[in-house]
Amino acid sequence: MDKKILPARFKEIAKSYYESRDKAVDAWNKGREESQCASDTRSHIFNTARTVFAQKGHGATVREICHAANANVSAVNYHFGNKNRLLAAVLEEFLDEVRDIYPLHGGVDISAEPEERLFGFTLASVSGMLLGHGEEYWSLNRLLLDAFINEFEEFLHVSEKDWQELREFAIQIIDDMTDNAWEPKQLDSLASGYFSQLFFYALHIDDLLMVRNQKYFTDEQVFGIAQHITAFSIGGIKNYSELMDAEIDFPNLCDADCCKHARKPDGV
Repeated sequence: MDKKILPARFKEIAKSYYESRDKAVDAWNKGREESQCASDTRSHIFNTARTVFAQKGHGATVREICHAANANVSAVNYHFGNKNRLLAAVLEEFLDEVRDIYPLHGGVDISAEPEERLFGFTLASVSGMLLGHGEEYWSLNRLLLDAFINEFEEFLHVSEKDWQELREFAIQIIDDMTDNAWEPKQLDSLASGYFSQLFFYALHIDDLLMVRNQKYFTDEQVFGIAQHITAFSIGGIKNYSELMDAEIDFPNLCDADCCKHARKPDGV
């Protein structure tokens, strides 16, 4: 694709994607209001737990949740097993909501040029990580990222499945971009370089906001980040394909376990 056309197409894609996002957020807010009306014990505990976890994070206790829900501790154990399983259930539902608001295709059709699809996927990924829609959404999103980055045993079955989907999505785009010239090992290495850029932003959200003296990122800033990652990746992938021998022993920089071992649970 003509590189002179790409910046204009990226802007068009982002504009359309965020317009669709706004409608999805409205639907999400309406759905959250309706869910608060659920009267059965399990749903009441679950919805209360979302609020308490958003306020207090991992430090929230079962007793605090039960006090807020006016429920017995035994009810949490009966419906969810323990606090970690309850948190995992909250985060699993929230991940589904994030994917509904920010679908991974980024508003780009599968028949589009791979460069456009890479931008769409990047825009969806960084938007899902960096944009917030109210205090509860932002706090739950931070807990969700932490569950992906660090080992959270009760959530691993979700994070590993989602991580595999992300990798397959990106690898298919890279494979199309390089005219199907590479074996799986080489594609894994190229995808690793791409995902390392996303991990940087996931790991440094607080630092990036602090230097900007902001509480949240704006759409414009996230668009700029997505554009930068995409442009850097397109150049890197194409130059790599042109300059490197296909017989080289490519390092597997980022296997299926890398996201959960990206940093230790203590944040180091």
